[in-house]
Amino acid sequence: MDIRFLSTFLEVVKTRHFGKAAENLYLTQSAVSARIKLLEEYFQTTLFIRHRNSIQLTQAGEKLLPFAHQLTDTLKDAKRELQAESGEFVVCAATQLASEMGFTSVLGKVHQAFPDWSVKAEVLTLDSLSRQLHERTIDIALSSEPLKSEEILSTELLCEPLAMFAYGTEAEEPAPNTYVSVEWGSKVRDKLQQISPQLRDARLSTNSLRLAASSLTEEGGFALLPESVAKKLLPAGELRCVSTFEDLSATVYLNTMKSVKRPGLPALLDLLTSAQV
Repeated sequence: MDIRFLSTFLEVVKTRHFGKAAENLYLTQSAVSARIKLLEEYFQTTLFIRHRNSIQLTQAGEKLLPFAHQLTDTLKDAKRELQAESGEFVVCAATQLASEMGFTSVLGKVHQAFPDWSVKAEVLTLDSLSRQLHERTIDIALSSEPLKSEEILSTELLCEPLAMFAYGTEAEEPAPNTYVSVEWGSKVRDKLQQISPQLRDARLSTNSLRLAASSLTEEGGFALLPESVAKKLLPAGELRCVSTFEDLSATVYLNTMKSVKRPGLPALLDLLTSAQV
């Protein structure tokens, strides 16, 4: 039996939804259903009672649950131990936006301070960052919003003021058909809608700075950007700052588990948090 079937089983138990489990595992819903079916065939029993709006564990599913946790946890521990034998390593992950804002600088600091360490870097969704931190399959997570968990410590690494920039247009104010919305997080979104309610809708909404810049380059328009990003990604000739905001900023947070079990990791975290990215 493939151990990943048990991981899929645990994700369905957690979400109580095949579609959400598939999204979290980067699988199709049919793949999740197939894995659960194979697991039920292996144990020759039914693990879930499927209703239209909910999924419940059967008595057999309840009995399997602690063993599934034990087996998957043991496998993760074994994987980490084998990786540790081959040398020190660190697994870093970031949301798309945070990766474009500060990932390169963080990775550079790691390589500079610990040249013998092996580094793995991934781009994940916010939900996946939180889940994999708790599972301890990643060590460090960068995000544009602090992760909401009592077990996670979020430290501000970078904070830059946001301003409204125009590119390739003579208009002075953005409109829904000229505005490119970068997903800076709920705090920035709510404040911007208070200031400019007409920008609730946008021509394009994206979590990628490079995609936003490409849209402005191709079609012109407006976007809320840090000055350093605007000047880096957009040609200077047609770039204008049309308005600034005192209380809107782009922030990158370093997220780690409060309980750090990896040897050597505390020294790395101290290095990263001692100075801004």
